[in-house]
Amino acid sequence: MAGMRIVVCLPGEARSRLDEAVAEAMSPFETDYSRGEELDIWDGWWIRGGADGGGFQLLPGYEEDPRIVHDGPRGDGTREPSLPGWCAGGPREALAFAEIRAEAAGLAGAAWDLWHGLAPHHPPAEPHREVSYRPWTTPDEYRAGRLAELQAEEAFDAQPLVVAYREGVAALLAAHRGYVLGGGFLYDGAAGAVGRTGREEFVAEETAFMPGHQHVLTLDGWWYGEDGPVHGACDGPGDCPHAPPLPEPYRCFTSGYLEALPGDTLLVHVRCHV
Repeated sequence: MAGMRIVVCLPGEARSRLDEAVAEAMSPFETDYSRGEELDIWDGWWIRGGADGGGFQLLPGYEEDPRIVHDGPRGDGTREPSLPGWCAGGPREALAFAEIRAEAAGLAGAAWDLWHGLAPHHPPAEPHREVSYRPWTTPDEYRAGRLAELQAEEAFDAQPLVVAYREGVAALLAAHRGYVLGGGFLYDGAAGAVGRTGREEFVAEETAFMPGHQHVLTLDGWWYGEDGPVHGACDGPGDCPHAPPLPEPYRCFTSGYLEALPGDTLLVHVRCHV
């Protein structure tokens, strides 16, 4: 078992009965071994995201809106306050979506310009060395395969152009004064792609998942989690006659789904044990 985070979508009027409404939406996916294993997903959940910066960022002017949701109580009954500008949920119209994506696009474009500005002053960077991902059937094969992967990553990262790019991106992000774009944005995969794609393509690739809410429980009961869509109204994918609402690859469309919902739709960031 492990933890995961998911955005639960609820009608706006659910705010007055928040815990009950989240429980009702989540209930088809509780592990009880009475239905298909695809529906046995979680065995505990908590409203979280405001205090740890994993939830939503608020648009200016909504900080005191009574519809805003903050973290639920911890085990001892105390509540941890949300970070400034963050929350665990609220009406869609109060949360930053397009704003985060626009800032990410601006930073991605600046990173592309940075690489191509640095390139004439450094030796050309070789792409990542390809490493076989064939199944490893013995511990020795696994150790050798992992060592080859790490050596390939280290060789790529040690190149002067890549070093200069990463330092420049760190400076870009440190100087950025807007919505926080966390994680490895523009660091990991971006360093391997920035030199081999055009500017427009690079920006599109790096912002496709922004603002990054990949796991969603839709208004009509579709759970988009680690393993793809499952419909809570049916007994599992094999017995479901309904077409999933989002196209594949769905992780590129979940944030767009959230952003397109009516403004009063309540979005709640839930951490669950799966």
